[in-house]
Amino acid sequence: MPRQTVSKINRESAALSYNHALDLIAEGNTIEAEKELLKASDIDIEDADALCEIGRLRINNGRLNSAAAYLDEALLRDCEHAGALNNRAVVEFLCGRYEEAADMFRSAVKANPELADAWFNLADSCEETGDLEGMEEARLRYQALKT
Repeated sequence: MPRQTVSKINRESAALSYNHALDLIAEGNTIEAEKELLKASDIDIEDADALCEIGRLRINNGRLNSAAAYLDEALLRDCEHAGALNNRAVVEFLCGRYEEAADMFRSAVKANPELADAWFNLADSCEETGDLEGMEEARLRYQALKT
């Protein structure tokens, strides 16, 4: 029987912690969920998903600086992580930095053209910056994904 590598075991353990965290989030237990996500992030130091999820939770709690820090760390692990790019752009948008947000939303949809939330958010950013053509294009892309 072949032996598993440590990294494969770590990834499996991190995935279990990550999935448990998602269950905790669904139950409304975000404090314990963050602990599980941090555990998953520590186990698999190459994966950006857990850090991205912590960032999303922090945005929802209005902790934008903390959210930005976790999302920046996620992007250091994977600079093309569409979810992290989208969520980091949400932080910029909520801070009133609409141009920066629009640029990051564009990076998110480039990384994953199927990420409907990023298209929706890009439309809002374009509207805030007066880019009506960009807004219309992003809304059309969003609607196409949602139908």
